[in-house]
Amino acid sequence: MKNKTIAVVLAVLAALPVMAEEEAEPAFRIAYKVSAPDEDANERVGMYVRNELRKLGDVAITDKDPDSKLYVMVLEMKSERETRLAYVLGISVTSFFPDGYFNTVLDDRISNVREVAARLGEVPVYEQQLMSVSGPEEAHLIETVAGSIRQLNRHVLEPKRQAKRNAEMP
Repeated sequence: MKNKTIAVVLAVLAALPVMAEEEAEPAFRIAYKVSAPDEDANERVGMYVRNELRKLGDVAITDKDPDSKLYVMVLEMKSERETRLAYVLGISVTSFFPDGYFNTVLDDRISNVREVAARLGEVPVYEQQLMSVSGPEEAHLIETVAGSIRQLNRHVLEPKRQAKRNAEMP
């Protein structure tokens, strides 16, 4: 009995670092909004986007104080006979002014309009726009969403990760 108790205690202690890692704050908080031809497409594409973002591992999907917001637009291109020819997927990536930004950037030492404009221009609001065209099948749309999230990761998130790693180096 004593050996079983010790084994259980050791197993719990060994799991603590793993549990602590899981509770670590994600690197990115992202919100998204989908605009599609109908509610069913909104839900499907929203699910595809959510699944791909989760695969990145360091992204939390939240509407509360997001770092970035994705505006996802899906259109169906149809022939004259209403046969779907392709999906068009567009993702606009925006970020927000951090809380208190205007208080810290726009202070009493600013003496003219040019200084105000220069300081406001230092924070990116519109970061990236990704456009893709896929085939007419649902599988094509799923792969296009996956490819777009990979592009988001490569062109927006990875540079931020690298900047953070560089800032942490002595």
